[in-house]
Amino acid sequence: MKIFPRICVLIASIFCFSPYAFAQKDLPVDDASTAAYVELCKNPADEQGRSFCFGFGEGVYQAYLASHASNAKKAICFEDKNDTRNEVLQKFLSWSNANPQLNKDKAAKTLMRFFTDNYSCKK
Repeated sequence: MKIFPRICVLIASIFCFSPYAFAQKDLPVDDASTAAYVELCKNPADEQGRSFCFGFGEGVYQAYLASHASNAKKAICFEDKNDTRNEVLQKFLSWSNANPQLNKDKAAKTLMRFFTDNYSCKK
């Protein structure tokens, strides 16, 4: 199955992170909202916050890939883009700022919406 190698890569990548990736920065247990995620991600000087943001975003994307049927058409295509993760984060922060109605939604749901809006496979 194609899902098994992806899960193995995800698990292996978790163990390869530097100690900073396991820092105490986290979304509050009682608030996994878009607003809380944006607040955590918006400070470029906060290395721990940024590490969490990148990891959370990658996790949302990897969960999408793992749950996506291999014979189904993909909705999100990063392959065609050359953005760095910092550029993707900045685009997300700008997009989120332009869509304040999503602030109370779960961060993962909002990230999926952002990915499909900005990295669509539609040609």
